[in-house]
Amino acid sequence: MRPTLESLLADCDRQSITVITAPLPGTRQGAYCHATRTIVLRRGMPDRLAVPTLMHEMCHAERGDDGPQPAAVEARINRAVACRLVTVAEYAAAEALAGPGVGALAVELDVPVWVVEAFRRTLRTRVVTAVAQV
Repeated sequence: MRPTLESLLADCDRQSITVITAPLPGTRQGAYCHATRTIVLRRGMPDRLAVPTLMHEMCHAERGDDGPQPAAVEARINRAVACRLVTVAEYAAAEALAGPGVGALAVELDVPVWVVEAFRRTLRTRVVTAVAQV
């Protein structure tokens, strides 16, 4: 079952992580400050954007990160979030309906484009791993 914004906020509360909304610079959607255990989400985001962003920042909190991390870490967190939000069956069904375009898939799956892109990277990893095991 896909987490809701409310369930994630309750998880943060149980973990003593404060979540606030505020304007953020540029295209940044979220941030985590380890010193204050605070997640900042871009003010005004709809739930379809806020949920994966909050999940991403919660991963940073769990890891004890402070601020942006190296690209490999950010990508690994994005893949983990994508796999919690989208299943292979859901992705296949969405692709059958909407075609292979990333934007169309994001709309069909009700997730941001970055989640679709991260999920696709996990599919490539799975295929490469399966072929290597043969």
